Amino acid sequence: MEMEEQRIKEVGANDGAGVCGCCGALRPRYKRLVDNIFPEDPEDGLVKTNMEKLTFYALSAPEKLDRIGAYLSERLIRDVGRHRYGYVCIAMEALDQLLMACHCQSINLFVESFLKMVAKLLESEKPNLQILGTNS
Repeated sequence: MEMEEQRIKEVGANDGAGVCGCCGALRPRYKRLVDNIFPEDPEDGLVKTNMEKLTFYALSAPEKLDRIGAYLSERLIRDVGRHRYGYVCIAMEALDQLLMACHCQSINLFVESFLKMVAKLLESEKPNLQILGTNS
């Protein structure tokens, strides 16, 4: 019984997400789908088959579009801070594809995240990121 209580405490203390190393499947589906569009090496670009899965999910469950956008925004902001610009470009490409595919469905839910991402890019000192934000 004590071991079970200890395990619950460990899992609950894990960065607020309730996810430990062995329980990645407990992450919400939209987060797993978003994470899967990013390759190990950003030079490989957006993982297109996984992007198709994410787009299908967003179209099938438009109420999740705001969460998808918020999570993409969170990743982009983190990657800008870590100077991982390849992943920033991938996030913006994914965002653009989602905007094109879901423009009629619940797009109002997505706008806040979109504007947050564009603002972060425009605030950057890197001209390439400013251009990326402007083009989007």
